[in-house]
Amino acid sequence: MITIHPQFSVLYHSNDQRKNIERLIKKVKDNKPYITFKTSGSTGVPKRIDHKKSALNSSAKKTINYFQLEAKNSAALCLSVEHIGGAMMVIRSMVGGLTLHVFPTSKNTIDCINSPIDFIALVPMQLETCLRSNKGLKNIRMCRNILVGGAPVNNSLNDVLIEKEIHAFHSYGMTETITHVAIKKIGFSGTEFYKILDGISIGIVKGSLSINYPEISDSIIETNDRVELIDQYSFRWLGRLDHVINSGGIKISPEILEMKISKGINTPFIFAGMPDNTLGEKLVMILQENSGIEPLLNKDFFCRYVDKFEIPKAYCILKHLEWNKNNKIDRAETLKKAIERGWEEIL
Repeated sequence: MITIHPQFSVLYHSNDQRKNIERLIKKVKDNKPYITFKTSGSTGVPKRIDHKKSALNSSAKKTINYFQLEAKNSAALCLSVEHIGGAMMVIRSMVGGLTLHVFPTSKNTIDCINSPIDFIALVPMQLETCLRSNKGLKNIRMCRNILVGGAPVNNSLNDVLIEKEIHAFHSYGMTETITHVAIKKIGFSGTEFYKILDGISIGIVKGSLSINYPEISDSIIETNDRVELIDQYSFRWLGRLDHVINSGGIKISPEILEMKISKGINTPFIFAGMPDNTLGEKLVMILQENSGIEPLLNKDFFCRYVDKFEIPKAYCILKHLEWNKNNKIDRAETLKKAIERGWEEIL
């Protein structure tokens, strides 16, 4: 079961999630041995996963110990509790006796913080938005431990963190592993590799990362993530197998390519693959509309950042990319929208 610390409390600075939070707390306290969560749907059809309460309790304790959180420390909830990342912020607070401050789930959520926070979890879009304003920057500096997850952190965002001398952590995990199983330091004094948490071991099965996490699952958890193992405790993430684009026999990871290009593009974007008679798949780019972006989209621009075979063949500019409820770009729906709009050749 889940051990609830007597000093746990909730302070609502926004009511948009009050009912869902109260519902989750009720589930934590009931007699059922498990709680059901749903995946975000960013990499496929959303599905439901049952997690034992004992496993949720163990996961919460790992995070509390890693970040050295103590009873009465403050935690900020800025994520939807309908998904595992937000739900675990509530459960960690319950287990650790933290004071949970509930803020809006919007991209501007940091603007609402007006007192020091010991532990906050954000998606990259929320962190990136706050760094663009003096108020957001001031508020994020009041957060002692900043955990970023749910999507890759691109080089542009990491460079801003370094420039502003902000320490943060990027998590690797998923609903199946009850959020993070590995953490990488990013920003100021960041590192290149993810380090796994205590009690977890990793390997490679069928070309992708496998996770042995006895407290969560009796069997090995197989992922769709390509990694380079550095040693038995650390790895470098190389992208998802189900996103890999095979263009003329060359396998391209869109996530890695997006990190390379991010320094030169100041608007949300993704890379994707489209069927091609010659190449099998051709690399294409989809961008959110932004003034002055279209003149940049030529081969000379891309050559500054990527190899010749990584230059996209075509692009599409949309007024808005498609985002899911977890503040991540919905790649499938965005590509579908771009196909309907049509492509412009890159010259």
